[in-house]
Amino acid sequence: MKAFTVINLNRQAGASNLEMLMTFLVIAVFLTFGLKLGPLYFDHNIVTSYTKNLIESGEIANLNTSELRRKVGDNLLINNVRDFDVTHIRMAKENDKPVVTIAYERRVELFFNLDVVAKFDTVLQ
Repeated sequence: MKAFTVINLNRQAGASNLEMLMTFLVIAVFLTFGLKLGPLYFDHNIVTSYTKNLIESGEIANLNTSELRRKVGDNLLINNVRDFDVTHIRMAKENDKPVVTIAYERRVELFFNLDVVAKFDTVLQ
């Protein structure tokens, strides 16, 4: 068995204050990014999944663009999505099949004068 000496114990120091500060700073930056950008992608996922369900069920074949926007708007109200403008939803018919385009961008202030722009351009058939 190897004997522990004072020299060996002195070499086994933990992280310094600067290292801990930098670690917490990196974690805080990633947490800020996640908390600011996460809801944008979550809201977009709600819009696209509901529209995709309408397409898969065949219900969208009987709707025009304004009815589709109303149905999506009602669903967003239920899911507490308040910052989405339903006029970003466009519908066209190609070969008697509906093609829905959801295209918009959102700007979120990250910190100070730094903003992040998220662009969404989804085509559903």
